[in-house]
Amino acid sequence: MNRSVRKKALFSIIVAVFLIVSGIFGFYLGWKQVKMPIMLVLTFHGVTDSPTLPWEIKYEELKSIIENFLRHDYKAITPKEFEQQARLRQFEGRKLLISFDDGLKTSAEAIKKLFQEKGISSAFFIITGEIGKENYVSNETLVDLQKNFNCRIGLHGKRHYEVTKILAEGTDLASELELARKSLSAAVSAPVTWYAYPFGDYNASAAAALASTGLELAFTVDGYEVDHEADLKVLPRLMYLRGASSAGAPDPLDWAPPQTARYGSLTITLSCMVIFISLSWIIRAKNLLNASSQNKNQA
Repeated sequence: MNRSVRKKALFSIIVAVFLIVSGIFGFYLGWKQVKMPIMLVLTFHGVTDSPTLPWEIKYEELKSIIENFLRHDYKAITPKEFEQQARLRQFEGRKLLISFDDGLKTSAEAIKKLFQEKGISSAFFIITGEIGKENYVSNETLVDLQKNFNCRIGLHGKRHYEVTKILAEGTDLASELELARKSLSAAVSAPVTWYAYPFGDYNASAAAALASTGLELAFTVDGYEVDHEADLKVLPRLMYLRGASSAGAPDPLDWAPPQTARYGSLTITLSCMVIFISLSWIIRAKNLLNASSQNKNQA
């Protein structure tokens, strides 16, 4: 009888140890998931008080989206910081870069407000053929943004036209982009080395064409985070699009908090439950050992 009780106690101890080790290991994995580095690039287009198109947004809503990310431990970084970390492939913590496409005047005003109100620097991708036209920024505005608002000026093409179509039509894409890049560089008196594919459209041939230009970083709207293996010529961005989530498309707020953090929190919760359950097996083992000791004394 005594021997049987001791065997049960030993089995309870083995189970308790297994559960504790499993719980600690699970907690460690969950903690790594919660703290996993994440680099996101958000992109916006028209910023207006009366949005009519899905990609247009009110400034207060734009600010609210960014504030939501900041509440979830993201740090808004400068374009310079992004480039350094992307080149070195060294990401720590949760990082966020804000960008705007097309070169609209309303975007320029939003860039200024974000810098003045929150100290956030942005990247601004310009269509050179639209500079100075109605609703589009002037060269003077671009110089002001770069000089006084720490804004990175990038190229969005000579025209707002898909690069795959340019290639299909037999146009020399590299030459067109390089001429536009040089023109924009001259306008802002600074090197222009960033590019955003119009409509986020690209293919391997388009990415390869950039190699013979001075464009070093190129951005898509592929809708996920930048990882350590990301190709600098096809860096993903998350584009704001009203109603994207209900349509099953990527929504920036799907990353606030990120899925890894959600899974990590669940893993940590389950691990704590496993450790708690192990306590019941420890108590069971203790009671069995006490019973064994009492039987021995009575004998």
